[in-house]
Amino acid sequence: MRGVSRCAALCALLVIALAESTEELKGDSVESASTSTGSSQEDEEPKEAWMRAPTGGVAVRSGEDALLTCVVLGGRGKPVLWRRARDLQLLTAGGVRVTRDDRVHVLHDDTEEPLQGPGIAKGGDVWALVIKSVKASDAGIYMCELNTEPPVRSFHRLTVISRNLTPPENHNVTDSYSANVPTLSSLALAHNYTDCCIAANVTKNCLGFCSIQTILEGTGQDPETCQPDFPAIVKCMADGRNHVPCCVQERVPDICQDVCRGEFTPVTDNIKTHYSCAAYMEKTLACIVEGIELLPSPPEDVEVEPLNEKQLNVSWSPPVENTDSVTEYVVNITSLRSFDAHLTEPSESTLKDNTVKMSQPMTFKVQANKTFLVINDLLPFTMYEISVTSYNIHGSSLPSYAIRSLTLTPGKMKTTKVAAAPKLPDVRACCVSAGVNHYGCIDKLCDPTKTFEIGLQVTDLMICAPWAGVTFGCLANGIDHTPCCRSRGLPQSCLPLCNGNITTLDFNHFKCLRYMSSYTNCLLQGYGVLPGPPTRLHLTNIDTDYAVVHWAPPAALADTVQYYHLHYKTLQAGDDYKVLEKLHSPYILEDLESNTDYEIYVEAVNEHGVGEASPRLIFRTQSQMIEEEEEAASSYNVSACCERVQLAGVCMPLCSFDAKMSDLRTLAPLCAQEFHKLLRCGAGGRNHEECCARRGVPASCRGVCSGAYSGGVNTCVPYIGNIVQCFEEGTGILPGPPRQLHALLSADHELFLDWAAPQDGANATSYVVHWQKTGNNSHTNLPYFYNTLELDNVTGEARM
Repeated sequence: MRGVSRCAALCALLVIALAESTEELKGDSVESASTSTGSSQEDEEPKEAWMRAPTGGVAVRSGEDALLTCVVLGGRGKPVLWRRARDLQLLTAGGVRVTRDDRVHVLHDDTEEPLQGPGIAKGGDVWALVIKSVKASDAGIYMCELNTEPPVRSFHRLTVISRNLTPPENHNVTDSYSANVPTLSSLALAHNYTDCCIAANVTKNCLGFCSIQTILEGTGQDPETCQPDFPAIVKCMADGRNHVPCCVQERVPDICQDVCRGEFTPVTDNIKTHYSCAAYMEKTLACIVEGIELLPSPPEDVEVEPLNEKQLNVSWSPPVENTDSVTEYVVNITSLRSFDAHLTEPSESTLKDNTVKMSQPMTFKVQANKTFLVINDLLPFTMYEISVTSYNIHGSSLPSYAIRSLTLTPGKMKTTKVAAAPKLPDVRACCVSAGVNHYGCIDKLCDPTKTFEIGLQVTDLMICAPWAGVTFGCLANGIDHTPCCRSRGLPQSCLPLCNGNITTLDFNHFKCLRYMSSYTNCLLQGYGVLPGPPTRLHLTNIDTDYAVVHWAPPAALADTVQYYHLHYKTLQAGDDYKVLEKLHSPYILEDLESNTDYEIYVEAVNEHGVGEASPRLIFRTQSQMIEEEEEAASSYNVSACCERVQLAGVCMPLCSFDAKMSDLRTLAPLCAQEFHKLLRCGAGGRNHEECCARRGVPASCRGVCSGAYSGGVNTCVPYIGNIVQCFEEGTGILPGPPRQLHALLSADHELFLDWAAPQDGANATSYVVHWQKTGNNSHTNLPYFYNTLELDNVTGEARM
């Protein structure tokens, strides 16, 4: 048994499903043309038939009439059909209404009089579908089809807008046609996201999947080899737009909606990743290509600035795509884990409210002409996560990248003024008075802010060698900088540069060129113009993937500090420091690895340069594995169930919500007789049919979802991932079966039932009793009666 893998599902999106119905998808992209060479046409008729595509869909208010126009050229004499694309329901055939919905009819002119409009020669070419008093449920794609072999089709999008909104200005109440303006279909097919794929490091051989047009025409590439690149490709394809509402409208199951939001779950050997979405890929792609046209992209350059203990200032730039259509922005803010009082500074540990771990997200609407928001009434010294989303009348973008920021502690305000740093000594005047007359040497070796530049050229050092004693003596300014140079790693032969006692330069000093930046910092530090090391470096909220770093200003020249540099690395051999620049305390250090040792230090920066580093601090992130084990320990134990029902030992690897597909293929022939036990334990006594229906499992397979073995399991293997995900999801939200059911029949022919509450997920709110009449003889064919009795969850008893 081999299930339809998730890779196959994306292949259906990108290759297979498209290849199987290329003409349909080209139309489904919104409105494209097809050709036909029907041999039954009369000789005087053109051999090709095609349809003119409108320049846009139809957008009307709820309750108004919608008019969808279809122009068929070269197909005279062939019936024209109108269908609803989502279920292929036939609405009209020729001029006859087929559907029972009397709001639908066709307008068609059989006369030969020419009509206005480029490319529309005869009235008989125009077939218009009219839907009177449209409702929200009428929205979607409609298909105009010429009954040829193969059929010629065009696709038309109907958007139904709420009465309190205004349709787009460039949309009329009917389709419009133009010979010059690109159609929505051509614009959608031109969606080329190759640059995005390249920036995301998509493999060169897989770039064929980075263009809708190339996908439709065939990439010529093996999707299996490009599977590692699919997450980046799908993210680029969605282009930051939220296509989920369209996918929901087109009834794409929730398990298949990740592509609609630019996400893709790679296929692994885990059984839950092998689910089938192939049947919905055409609708998904149609939603994406339409959304690229209509929806805005996310806001750009989102920044969050803490103002005080209760205010954050959120700012952003307008989106790049469909900027003019934006009607509003929505700012989403969520508070994250609070700080533990015993890990914070004394002034911070006195906070009253530091126990709330999570809170409900808050949303704020901002008018389209504003690109900032000051959020008030927040908790002091609390971490918040903020994102911004663009909206227009068609829908929204995906949220911007999320930013985490901390409110300040009570009494603290953001520093806005920075004092001027002390002035540097006049080294240039010292060199000139000592007789240095070469401008290049004065400019580079007599300016302490430029000495690092000499490290780029050996020739500079050679040219300035005759004045070495003067220039380096003036740079030292009567101070011995040797201790600083030693601490920064300058070799012994370079130390004379640091104390100014040097008379000549030779080839032994060439190795000093690589240390000129450190030498410059030592000079500035010795002059007393650089800030000292930051103080009180410590951490709070050390989690599995982030920690909050705190520090206090340096003791020396704190008022001149403009910002800080944070250096961090793992303690693994060979790892180099990563540098985060222009920061302020506190700072959330993110994207860390769990259960890993890190080393950090901080440097203060003013207008002259980088000051001395703080002491190093070592910490270890928490273990993700421990958290996962604790979570697993509190969940339904499917393996214990398999042991109770005495599942064959060879089949035990399949008794897990994280079973491997490779095990399923290997053990399926051996465990066929045990499959009913696996289903029973997987379902856990719960009915998961509602979840399976929501996740696209066909009706013929939903008996498996309730743990019932129907004999047709092989046909349901393509949906095994869908079913297993429902099994696992239901253990947390559905009650298990009642226990210890007992029945007692009284002399008065009354039946008393008694049972205990479920052991797993004991959150039952009511019980339903099922019973039927049977005969004493199992071969007796008695009428089948099925009744239910719903009881409140009070006593666990029933009297019948």
